[in-house]
Amino acid sequence: MFLGRFIWGEEPGLPLLQIEGELGSAVIALQGAHLLSFIPKAKGGRELLWRSPKAVFAQGKAIRGGVPLCMPWFGAHPSGLPSHGFARVSNWDVLEVEILSDGAIKIALELADSAATRALWPHACLFRLEVIVGRTLSLQLSVENRSDTAALFSQAFHSYLAVPDVQDVVISGLGLCTYVDTLLDGRPRLLQEGDLSVQALTDRVYLDVPAEQVIKHSAGQIKIVSDTHSAIVWNPWEGAAKMADVGAEHYHGFVCVERGDVLDNAVSIAAGGVYRASMTLSE
Repeated sequence: MFLGRFIWGEEPGLPLLQIEGELGSAVIALQGAHLLSFIPKAKGGRELLWRSPKAVFAQGKAIRGGVPLCMPWFGAHPSGLPSHGFARVSNWDVLEVEILSDGAIKIALELADSAATRALWPHACLFRLEVIVGRTLSLQLSVENRSDTAALFSQAFHSYLAVPDVQDVVISGLGLCTYVDTLLDGRPRLLQEGDLSVQALTDRVYLDVPAEQVIKHSAGQIKIVSDTHSAIVWNPWEGAAKMADVGAEHYHGFVCVERGDVLDNAVSIAAGGVYRASMTLSE
């Protein structure tokens, strides 16, 4: 049985869509089409996404946790524009909510360009995200370039994964991949040997990665499958003490293993062209 309703976040209040279905539940902030929660009902109903207890719900402020959509650029912008683009702090529209034949629930959201977005990224465009909440969580993104010039584009599904303790996490599926260590001078390109554990401040961008990564932890595992080409692994470690919306006491509860197309894997969307990307999370 499907139960869906709008609820409201913290002051000053952001609209949230709460989805309760037979196979799983989710919460989506309309600002950013931002997944805040996903709980599959199988295997005991464990939350797969981490949301900071100190997250701020305010118009124009990125929410810490869940799966922010970082686009149309990733990270810092060379011209000093807002980090991670405008999509995650823009208000999206809900187009449809549909119950699929297998009992999963599909929610479609869209963001069209405006004078404000064109001032930051000079392209007429249409962003569409389909979220499918079932035994797994599926995100299907499309970006249509409606302008008459090619558009340089990067994006990441910036997934914060809930874990009992980040120090116990083992990430497989990145072995023998080249990565950029953004914390080292010159941002050297290094080779990942074997599985990855996170034991300190970590900020790495892996290039040309396999479709699947598995994040194993003491309570089980989370599997990521994506048709994108980059993976980002991040945890601020003790630097979280300087982040007002995380705090020193909370960094141990998550690891970011993100999928997207960034750095060398950034794309140029031809005039009239469409970029498509997907990511699925499951236990």
